[in-house]
Formats: sequence, structure tokens, C-alpha cells
Amino acid sequence: MTHDGIHYFFTPTLIDSAVNRTASLSGLFIRKISSESGLDHSAGASWYHWGYAREVAKRIRMLRSDVVHVMNYSQFVPVIRRYNPTVRIVLHMHCEWLTQFTRAIIEPRLRQTDLIVGCSEYLTNTISDAFPEFAENLVTVPNSTDVVLEDQAARPVGNRVLFVGRLSPEKGIHDLITAFHTVLQRIPDASLHLVGDEGAAPLRFLVGLSNLPQVQALRRFYDYSGRPGGKDSYLTALEKLAGPELGKRIIFEGCTDHDKIHAHYRNAALLVNASLSESFGISVIEAMMLKIPVVATRTGGMQHTVIPGETGLLVDPAEPSALADAIIAVLTDSALARRMGEAGRKCAVSHFSRDRSADRLLQAYGTADRRPGSCVH
Repeated sequence: MTHDGIHYFFTPTLIDSAVNRTASLSGLFIRKISSESGLDHSAGASWYHWGYAREVAKRIRMLRSDVVHVMNYSQFVPVIRRYNPTVRIVLHMHCEWLTQFTRAIIEPRLRQTDLIVGCSEYLTNTISDAFPEFAENLVTVPNSTDVVLEDQAARPVGNRVLFVGRLSPEKGIHDLITAFHTVLQRIPDASLHLVGDEGAAPLRFLVGLSNLPQVQALRRFYDYSGRPGGKDSYLTALEKLAGPELGKRIIFEGCTDHDKIHAHYRNAALLVNASLSESFGISVIEAMMLKIPVVATRTGGMQHTVIPGETGLLVDPAEPSALADAIIAVLTDSALARRMGEAGRKCAVSHFSRDRSADRLLQAYGTADRRPGSCVH
């Protein structure tokens, strides 16, 4: 199909799905008898969606493409290279897989990649530290948001605190709700609005790969097979944590159309991201664009998007008391909130606009085949 000048080709994945499921169950059995907390590297295996990668590689050869932009799945690179020896391959990372899977797996794939893009300075830096030999092939193209007119900036209604994102354990929403109970003791008219549907990331994609204690602790929200939900689903656990404030001062807005999320931003006095693992944190810059001050955890990409004390406040992850203190500090100091909101918008317009990121990506495409170590000549 074609839409807005973009051509889409759909590839069946039924066989891949069956293979992935069978192999994942085998890996689960091995991990179960060896270690309850063993790391799960199945998402980085060469067989993971191999059939899909092969069909895509053949389509690329037929189209005689100049550049192939691969998102996250490094195992696709060798397959695409086999069928397209001279194409420029760009591997764009929105997660930490390159540094979480073993070097023996990743290094050969990077040698066949012409450009590695990180969605944040955090990702680019960690990849560069792990693979210094590919530092010249690395570039940061930050995630971005639309530039909106300044008169569309937020007009807070009371003390509305906003979260936007998937309701998934790594987002730290349980910490946010715990913190908010403390906030209500100080600011009884405050309200927390959680915009997003339940969508816990599979264990093997994030929690099962991390060595961070605060992320490993999230296993309690998964059952033995790695599926979200043990005794309760994550959403049910959050609703129980909200307690009597559920639907009153702590409101689950549910799945919301993208076009309607803007209304939630416009009414927000503060945006909070309490993630325990976050490669970028798109809601942070969406809020900053609308002059909304932010409170975020000192995690991943948010360490580079939030300027502490200037565009928002940063606190350590998995620290509900510190999170509560930061929220209270912003809600009770209108001058601080206004100053951070103004600075946040300037930062978002200057560094995180769609046009700026598009320009960076186009420049990167143009230099991919001239970088040292590139396999395309």
C-alpha cells in the first residue's frame, strides 16, 4: 500500500512466530532449571525472526535500495548484507540491546553495519564505551516532537500531575503512585492522571536483560513464564496501590488517541516520568515543548534531556520519597514551575524538533559510506 508517498510492503511472520515461541519456551526451561534470574538473550538470537529478515532482504535487493534503516534488531544486519553487499545499512537503536547481549554476538554484526544511530546521548555513549572501535560509526539522532505555537502552551487546571506512556513495570508507575500518596498529604487537591494503556514489555525485551538491581526487582510483576502478571496483572496491582484514591485523585485515563493526548498536556501543571529504565523518554520533551515543568528519574536518556534545576528536576530511580519531594517542590513554587517551563520550551525547540532530527538523520545517511571502518566503498 501507499500512503503520503510512502510505500509499505507487508511480510507474513506466522512461521517466525511459531519458531520464536518454540525456541523461547526451550530457553525458558533451561533458565528455569539453572537459575530463576538468568538473563534472557533470546531476542538477540540469530534465529529470532530470521524468516522475516530474509524476505525483507530479498525485497531490498529487488528495490535496489540505497540505504536500509534497521530498528533495534541487529541480527537482521548479516541477513540483509548477504543479499545486498553494497547497500548502506543503518542500525538505529532505541534500546540497550547492543550492550546487553554478549560481545561475541554483537561485534560481527556491527562490522557489517555502516552507521549506528542512538536515539539519545545516553545510548550512543554506552555503545561507544562498549565498542570503542566503532566510535567513528556512531551518531546521535534524538527522538523528537512537533514544534507547537507558543500560545498552545499548557494552561494548568489546579495541581494536575501527568504521566504519559505505557503502563509497564519499567516505567515505575508503582513508585509514582506510592509517591503521590505522600503528595496528597501535603497538597490534598492534587490529582494524578495516568494516560496510557496497559502494555507491559515482555520480560525478555527489558527486565530479563538488565543487571540493574532496581530493574531486576521488577520480575515480581511477571509470572514464571515471563509473561506480564503473576498473582495480579500490572494494572490490577497499580489499582490496588491507588486504594481509595482510585478514580478520585489517582485517575487512570486509559488508552487515548494521540490527537487527544494534547488536551491532557495543556491542563497539566507537571509531567512526571518515574522510569527505572528509559532509553529516551519522549513524554519529557513533549511536555517541555508546552512549557510544562518535568520531574524525572536520573535514568538513561532523561539524564541528557532534563537539565536539573533549569528545565526540571531529577531524582534517583526507585526512590518514591525523593519523587514525592520533587513533585511537591514544583507544585508549591509557581515561580520555579514557570521558570522551568520557559527554559524547557527553549530547550525542546532548539534540540528536539522534528526538523532538527530529520536534518541530522539525512546528514548521517550522506556520510555513512565515508566513515572509517565502513564496509561500503
